[in-house]
Amino acid sequence: MPSRPTVRYAPGEARRAEILNATVDLIYESGIAGVTHRAVAKRAGVTPSAPSYFFPSIDDLIVEAFRTIMEDMLSGLAALAERIETEDMSREDAVDAYIKHIVAAAPKYDKLQFEGYMFADQKPALRVEVEKALATTHRPGNTLVTASRRKDLGWAAPILAALADGFGLYRLASPERAEFQGLRAGLLALMESLPSSDPAA
Repeated sequence: MPSRPTVRYAPGEARRAEILNATVDLIYESGIAGVTHRAVAKRAGVTPSAPSYFFPSIDDLIVEAFRTIMEDMLSGLAALAERIETEDMSREDAVDAYIKHIVAAAPKYDKLQFEGYMFADQKPALRVEVEKALATTHRPGNTLVTASRRKDLGWAAPILAALADGFGLYRLASPERAEFQGLRAGLLALMESLPSSDPAA
C-alpha cells in the first residue's frame, strides 16, 4: 500500500499503534500462529504487559490488526473508484490505475488479508471482520466494477475480485514471477466478455 500519512497520536494511542504495527509485521513474517503477547511486545519495544493492557486477548489483537489494515486497503480502493469516475477514465486507463495502486501495496498487507481469511473459521470475531471485508469487495460498485466502465456488470463483482485476489496469492507465493501484465490482460478480457447479467440467475 502507499505509505500512510504521518499521524500525531496521544501517548496511549501511540503505544497502541506501535503494538498494532508490530502485530502486522509478525503476521507477515510468521503468520497469525506466530502472534503472542510476548512476541508483539518484543517487536514493538514495549513492556511485556503492554499488549495485553490494550488487547486483553490475542484474538482481540489479531482482529484489530486485520480491521485496521482492511480499512486502509478498502478506503484506498474507494478513493481510486471515485477518481476513475471523476476523471472519466477509459477502461484501459482505469485498469492501469488499479494495477499501479496494487503494485504500490505492501505485500505484508496482502498476507494479513489472506491469513485473516484462512483463520476466520477458527476465530468467530475475525469471521465477522472478514465477512465485512468480503461484502465490500463483492458489492456491485466495487473498484473493479467501476474500472470496467460498464453499468451492467455489478453482478460480476465477486468474479473480478476473485481474479485480483488469486493474483495477490500468487504474488505472495512467487513475487519474482508475478506478471502484472497478465493480470491486466485477464481483467480487461473479463470486463469485455462477461455477459450483462448473471447466467446462473
